[in-house]
Amino acid sequence: MKTVFPGLNTLFKGAATGTRYYIQGGGEVRLDKSDFKAQGGEGSIYVRGAHAYKIYTDPSRAIPPAKIRELSALTLSNIVRPLELLLDSKNRAAGYSMRAVGKSYALCQLFPKAFRQRNNLTPETTLRLVRRMQEGVSHVHSKGLLVVDLNEMNFLVAEDFSEVYFIDVDSYQTPSFPAAALMESVRDRHARGFSNGSDWFSFAVVSFQTFVGIHPYKGSYPPMQGLADKTQLLDARMRANVSVLRPEVKVPASCLPFHLIPPAYLDWYKAVFEEGKRLPPPADARAVVTTTAPAPSAFAGSSLFELVLSKEFEDEIVWHDGTVTVTRSSVHCGGERFTKPRADALVVLTPRLGHLVAAYIEAGTLRLRDLTDGRDLPFYVHAEEAALCGGTVYIKQGEEVFFLEFLEFKGQILPGVRVAANVMMNSTRVFEGLAVQNLLGTHYASIFPAPGVCHQVRLPELDGYQLLDARLCRNVLLAVGARGGRYDRLVFRFADDFGSYDTRVGRDVTSTDINFTVLDTGVVLHLDEEGALELFARRKGAPEVKTFEDPAVGADARLFRVGAQAYVARGPKLYKFKMRRAP
Repeated sequence: MKTVFPGLNTLFKGAATGTRYYIQGGGEVRLDKSDFKAQGGEGSIYVRGAHAYKIYTDPSRAIPPAKIRELSALTLSNIVRPLELLLDSKNRAAGYSMRAVGKSYALCQLFPKAFRQRNNLTPETTLRLVRRMQEGVSHVHSKGLLVVDLNEMNFLVAEDFSEVYFIDVDSYQTPSFPAAALMESVRDRHARGFSNGSDWFSFAVVSFQTFVGIHPYKGSYPPMQGLADKTQLLDARMRANVSVLRPEVKVPASCLPFHLIPPAYLDWYKAVFEEGKRLPPPADARAVVTTTAPAPSAFAGSSLFELVLSKEFEDEIVWHDGTVTVTRSSVHCGGERFTKPRADALVVLTPRLGHLVAAYIEAGTLRLRDLTDGRDLPFYVHAEEAALCGGTVYIKQGEEVFFLEFLEFKGQILPGVRVAANVMMNSTRVFEGLAVQNLLGTHYASIFPAPGVCHQVRLPELDGYQLLDARLCRNVLLAVGARGGRYDRLVFRFADDFGSYDTRVGRDVTSTDINFTVLDTGVVLHLDEEGALELFARRKGAPEVKTFEDPAVGADARLFRVGAQAYVARGPKLYKFKMRRAP
């Protein structure tokens, strides 16, 4: 079954030939809808082969050739600077070319603890990324330039965490061209202008988040909590040098422990955040010694929830569905323990023989390993992304999304793929339960409730966001997007036929993590980064949202379900839980 969406073809009818641009002093470049990658505040990014192109929405704001020349002083390979000016058909500056970055994450996607668990992102790897960012900033300063808008959205991290890339380099301050933009979350409130010191302050904010997953001036500080406006609260905390390093500041359990920060950096952060000093970061730092994090507090003394320990495993739990439990290092099924071939492997059961199969992408190819038989399956299909949708593996390959199915007979397993949807090549991402594509600034979701079934839904609420993460479960979609220096969480509840939906938006959340489940009863349980548990109906239009705060279910927990039974995992322990009955 091949799924085709004629509406998308109509939307871009006549655009197949692309728009012509000309490299100054070079040849012609044609960019069309299939090359589109993303859209930002100033323009759109297109990717073709090893090259990327930024096309400004307002040509009058295009980077001048003189600034490209001044930025050419930057020679580190991970600084993705403008290379050549692009001209339109009237010989006006329209954009520029640069080197394309391969499969990567936005730096802020690495912040949540759950992401680090799923991908086995170690403190040593985190330190190496911070050091690479620091080397890049030092290189920029050595050339007489400033980053200025040094925020977490202006860095990409390679899929294997081997490199961090500096992007949006056209906004840097050069000798002849002052910077004009700066995200409020990294602005130095004590600086009177842009300098190396203000850059290092911004680096301190971003690197601190990279180490432990929380902004240094977030958390709860009672003397200032009376400010309702979160923007004013952040501003007041930064002006008063009240950081999360102060004992009186309460931090959510969703952030990592501060002991994972190397001592040299921790001393520097105290000087910068608490004492207002503007110093370069440590020139050297010992590698982080991985230690066991403190055990989560016991589920004791809850007045709202009744919890019963179900099982304890050897490592932190990242997934549970009643049959299969996945920890950071292993897969448990049927009383047996199997080693994961990769930290980010997806695990499914074949429908007839019930074999446990791990799927993972390696060097651009989907690999399958039969964990039950301990052998690799003869299956090699090109894949860019993979995700689980209702217990089935979906993969993106070029302009198509496929789903994986298994032919089983006489004890043999033969995997194959079928087309699930047609999508945009560069601007589509696959998440758990769905794929989301950005069609020149407009967002569409391809939803896969069952193999061979696809619903396409226009989601205008996502327009203008950089989508960071999304997950769909039983007609409920949670998405986190970045816009204007903040993260927002959007909750969609779809009708049974996906023909309509309602939306609720949580503004300025502190984490990109998504943590929810939907019971067979239709009750949605959502745990935010502050540890508050939301309960609401999955039914579109149901009005009531109940919020509970109880130490029994903290922000360091993960929510799962088996049928109508809710489960919560904290570290290696898995608990059944339910509301206590009123006396």
